[in-house]
Amino acid sequence: MTEATKRLAFSILLIVLAAALQLWSDRHNRHQGQARTNTPVTIIPIAILQHSSNPMMEEIHAGILAGLHSKGLDDGKNLAITTYNPEGDLPTGNLMAQKITGGDYRLAVSISTVMLQALANANRNGRVGHVFGAVTSPVAAGVGIKALDSLDKPPHLTGIGTPQPVADIFRLAKQLNPALKTVGVVWNPAEVNSEFCTKQARAVAGELGLTLLEAPVEQAKDVREAAESLVARGVEAFWTGGDATVNATVDSLIEVAHNAHIPVFSNISGHAKHGGLFDLGADYHEVGEQIGRIAADVLNGANPATLPVKDYVPKRLLLNEKTLSSLRDAWQFNPALYAQASLVIDKNGVETPLKPANAALPLPAVAPMAMALPAGRTYKIGVAYFAPEPGIDSVMAGLREGLKALGLEEGRNLSFQTMHAQAEIAQIPTIGQVLDNSDVDAIVTLTTPVLQGVGMMAKHKPVAFTYVTDPLAAGAGKSFTEHLPNLTGIGSFPPVADMLELTRKVLPGVRSLGTLYNPSEANSVKVAAVLRELCQKASITLEEIPINTTADVVQAAQAAVARKVGAIVAVGDNTMYQGVDAIAKIAKDANIPLILDQPDFIGHDALMVVGVDYKESGRAVAEPLVQLLAGIKPAGIPFRNVSKKSIVLNEASAQRLHITFPDELRALAVAATDTAPTPPAKPLDHLWKIKRILYVETPPAEEALHGIDEGFKAAGLQAGRDFVLSDASAQGDMTVLSGLADAAGSDGTELLMTLSTPTLQTVLHKVKKIPIVFTFVANPIIAGAGTDDTHHLPNVTGVYTLAPFQEMVALLKQYFPQLRRVGTLFTPGEDNSVYNMEAFEKAATAQGLSVNKMPVNSASELPNAALAMASQPIDAWVQILDNQIVSGFTAITQAATRAKKPLFTFTESGVKQGAAVAYSMDYYQAGFDAALKAADIMRGTPPAAIAFSKPSKIRLIISEAHAKALQLPLPVGLVNKADLRLP
Repeated sequence: MTEATKRLAFSILLIVLAAALQLWSDRHNRHQGQARTNTPVTIIPIAILQHSSNPMMEEIHAGILAGLHSKGLDDGKNLAITTYNPEGDLPTGNLMAQKITGGDYRLAVSISTVMLQALANANRNGRVGHVFGAVTSPVAAGVGIKALDSLDKPPHLTGIGTPQPVADIFRLAKQLNPALKTVGVVWNPAEVNSEFCTKQARAVAGELGLTLLEAPVEQAKDVREAAESLVARGVEAFWTGGDATVNATVDSLIEVAHNAHIPVFSNISGHAKHGGLFDLGADYHEVGEQIGRIAADVLNGANPATLPVKDYVPKRLLLNEKTLSSLRDAWQFNPALYAQASLVIDKNGVETPLKPANAALPLPAVAPMAMALPAGRTYKIGVAYFAPEPGIDSVMAGLREGLKALGLEEGRNLSFQTMHAQAEIAQIPTIGQVLDNSDVDAIVTLTTPVLQGVGMMAKHKPVAFTYVTDPLAAGAGKSFTEHLPNLTGIGSFPPVADMLELTRKVLPGVRSLGTLYNPSEANSVKVAAVLRELCQKASITLEEIPINTTADVVQAAQAAVARKVGAIVAVGDNTMYQGVDAIAKIAKDANIPLILDQPDFIGHDALMVVGVDYKESGRAVAEPLVQLLAGIKPAGIPFRNVSKKSIVLNEASAQRLHITFPDELRALAVAATDTAPTPPAKPLDHLWKIKRILYVETPPAEEALHGIDEGFKAAGLQAGRDFVLSDASAQGDMTVLSGLADAAGSDGTELLMTLSTPTLQTVLHKVKKIPIVFTFVANPIIAGAGTDDTHHLPNVTGVYTLAPFQEMVALLKQYFPQLRRVGTLFTPGEDNSVYNMEAFEKAATAQGLSVNKMPVNSASELPNAALAMASQPIDAWVQILDNQIVSGFTAITQAATRAKKPLFTFTESGVKQGAAVAYSMDYYQAGFDAALKAADIMRGTPPAAIAFSKPSKIRLIISEAHAKALQLPLPVGLVNKADLRLP
């Protein structure tokens, strides 16, 4: 070839390459030009960054296209979609993200947490609008999203989170195989989403008594080997969560499981089609559709800055009978499970859809808002209320249920600090100041006076209120959306018109009504004003009698009788309800009907209740409370009104008053209560008045109270029908405690339940005839209740909670044989503390351990005493219990952590506050057992015939994080033995 020919060929090659480059760079404009030639539609270039080609990702991708199509946008018609797929390789994904943000795309869509991070990092300047999805926790992804349902995020970024229902799937696995003990998980610690799910798995595994064995991997090629190592360690099942590395090669994991004849259960819906046993996760096609719809909205002009990031979890359950038949252990699918399934794969591998894949499942849900909360921490809620009474109990029961449904459960990742004003309005500001300056994460206020005195005055803590009639009348805001910036909550205005209408049906000739209320309570003033207007229209005289304190109640009720009212009706006044027993007695003696507006008080000789189901009000406030915990400002959360009407009829009072309820009213009452549990067939012969007295409110005492409540239910007793329950706390003041004991002996109480040794000792000195049932007492013998379990005072029985000292010493010797000297603090002024110290020392010295003891005489001495103990030459700190120690345990954990002294104790709350290990009595069980003894007394068994007993269960509780902070290595055997593993 001549030199000239070579030059010509080279020039032609350059021209071809330049033309090709020009055609590539102008590809989108060419699409647009063609479109203009045929139609006036503009072609919009968008990019999709997909993590890999596994079935879940493909399902999401297909869903995105469907979502765009639903909004009139299609590839090749009015969109030019380019899909980038690094096939799980992160460096390649980062390069693709840079190419997307450096190109001419109008919008980028990312699929998976890893791709969200890659694209967000490449798009920090916001050059391209960004919609994301298939992300477990957008907040935890670290891309600038501060909270869900918030606009505190990069303005060019929006999308959805899809948290895996981890707790639900573990609970379901335990239901399908109750014998399940050990679950394995392969996961990539580099993936934020996987870490998020694994932390949840650790928590729920500890709660269910399961051992979670983990095998970390860095790449997909390592998954098979990691799975085989877990089989060798004895796992009985595999769980997979939102780990993209594992999901990319899940077939290899399932193959390992099949070879071992153990199941895989997965939060990634679709793995059952590959041989998993069951899936409980999101319908990823629907997730993709939602991503596509959001992307279409942005392309059609919506500003991403105005679109908050939300969680979106359309659940789907898949079952695989073919895998079920091949397992070595006894896993079973029950009929209820089939009723919830979206798809079943039979023994022949045939897939049968049972309902639309996006149908709502009646499965326990982990709510989106709860999933926005960081895992691995315990939230502390301060609760302030006017005074103990049944309505408060209902609200708190609802609040606990609502929080549990949102992923927060007392004893697991939630604790309460409760305070009340003892029915004294003057004390409300004081408890408000205490809570506002404490370590609580948020405050919940119950009742209107406490909303005003605590909630509206709080400066440092966000507040959620409920059990409030009208927050606007209380001064909390101008409207439900324009309100004080530090609070939000639930109002529950009572059905006043319904109450008056039904009163007229029951008492057709009524001409006058009486009501008692405190003019200082804004809620009462508002309801009274509404009732007054309604009475005027009905030509009924309303006698309004003011009361300022509970001391005014008797005289006011007598005044109502003297004015010959046809009935006494309530207007939700807190002061009145604190004195309702006296009002009921006066009304009963005068044969005047008493009509109330709180269902929990029907047992106080009321004729009927037409009011609000306050348990629903408590349940409703859980959602805004969790929003506050998630960091959302209360100013942006509107108030809501939740007023579920409740009508309750008292047939006994009706017979006494010679009143017959109209059939239409009976029908309404049945409709209002038909979801309540069926009451026992044989109620007690009369309504028992029970009082529970506490020395101080502590987490173990709260557990015992909860156990008492559940124990009464288990015994077939119903609050309001068989008994009326009230609580009183001395809040650590012995003078107050003495007064409470005196009052219990003269206020009509028929059965006393005491919690703590000081409470039992005080009551024993002052109450001789009323039956006493104790719990949360270390040793009733030293308290003076008897000489042994069967020989005791004739009016006393109960459940004692002596800490498991021998078990603790045995644990120390087995797992920490190097320990020779341990230390403990004790309170000489508390008999139970001295006894606990001596009992522990006896158990320790019997096993060759020496004990350094140090007295603490007051709460103010505790921090210095803790520091002094930490400086002692001890190998470990084993802290016994008493009321003062439990209340100030934080000072002990702080001193131990600074000195790196391994800290052991005897309560779950102690581990939550910083101890490494606890052997704890089950205080819930102690309360439960005490309630059963109380039920026996109420049914006729004398206390003298009921032996003292201990609760049947103790629990081993550990925190690996606290152990690490205390430089205490926990042996694997001890970790596996634990009943509960706390973060």
